[in-house]
Amino acid sequence: MSLLLHKITIIQRIVPHYRVPFFEALHHELVRSGIEVRLIYGQEFPGTVPRSVMMGYPWAVRIDNRYLNSPFGQLVWQPCLVELQDSELIVLEQANSLLLNYWLMANQKSGKFKLAFWGHGRNFQVGHRHSWRERMKKWFSTRVDWWFAYTELSAELVRKAGFPRDRITIVQNTIDTNELRSAITEVTQADLRALRAYLNLPSTHVGLYCGGMYSDKQLDFLITACQLIRQRIRDFQMILIGSGPDQWKAERAAGKHDWIHYVGPKFKQERALYFKVSQVLLMPGLVGLAIVDSFIAETPLFTTDIPVHSPEISYLQHGVNGVMTSFAVNSYADAVVEFFESDDLQNRLRDGCRRSASIYTFEHFVDQFAAGIVRCLASREDAR
Repeated sequence: MSLLLHKITIIQRIVPHYRVPFFEALHHELVRSGIEVRLIYGQEFPGTVPRSVMMGYPWAVRIDNRYLNSPFGQLVWQPCLVELQDSELIVLEQANSLLLNYWLMANQKSGKFKLAFWGHGRNFQVGHRHSWRERMKKWFSTRVDWWFAYTELSAELVRKAGFPRDRITIVQNTIDTNELRSAITEVTQADLRALRAYLNLPSTHVGLYCGGMYSDKQLDFLITACQLIRQRIRDFQMILIGSGPDQWKAERAAGKHDWIHYVGPKFKQERALYFKVSQVLLMPGLVGLAIVDSFIAETPLFTTDIPVHSPEISYLQHGVNGVMTSFAVNSYADAVVEFFESDDLQNRLRDGCRRSASIYTFEHFVDQFAAGIVRCLASREDAR
């Protein structure tokens, strides 16, 4: 182990299960570079998703987030000022609701620490991009020393806000896909036959939905599109994986149609069998990191041009590694039917997924983030 010469702190409102491998790997990489890392995180607001997990490491400190109602919406106070002592760099989430961010930005002129944002560049799910909240987020986005941008799309937004290009690290946000890749490789023909028998899947024309179930995911649109696909692909089957406030829509559809199968939430390796048995990933609503799963599984993603996607949508190349249609249910169904009826299109999109899986890797994500931290710590104080 290297002599620890620097100390940084990363503050997250919550740590979902899919982020744990990233923080484990980043901690390992930075300690090798002589950098002590502390992660501070709290609990989710009751009844919301994703949920925050418990991390059993001495370098991961769980705090009790305080959620406050205000005329401006829900605000969050993260009580951790004592934990920030001696930190040379503090990495923050870019979010208007986090009150600690404002306190730290107001006190950074002391020169005792540097601040960095890690985020999307803007709220991709907001209805009005020129609202006062988004204008405020844009203004504050230039009041830090460094930026860790999710994707090239995020970096472009930050650059347009006036932040220097040479102080932006594009991390190419992803998740640890090694478990899913290994699990898919281990799926046997006997496993597939057993699942087909269990769900009564008579053909290979199988679509999959895998994700949260809430309004931005457009489950009504999806189910209507599936009905249109079924009218033309008579043996089409649809598998729905996930949970959330709108899961009743999946349960209702499965109850009405014997070719729609709702199997509840599945995590980590559990998902592998369902990806392997499916030909296409159907997610017409908000797309985030699910696109990376589609690359790993070589199950092309079909989505729409709905304006609420997370920045990872920039990984999609229409007609190369996935398909994006207009937000029109007939156009979406037409595109899926075309896929099922064209071996050439299936092969082309799967090849594109395979190539993309080698680009958007977990290892690259960790390496980029670690390299950005090293560069930030080495940057001159007067470079702001």
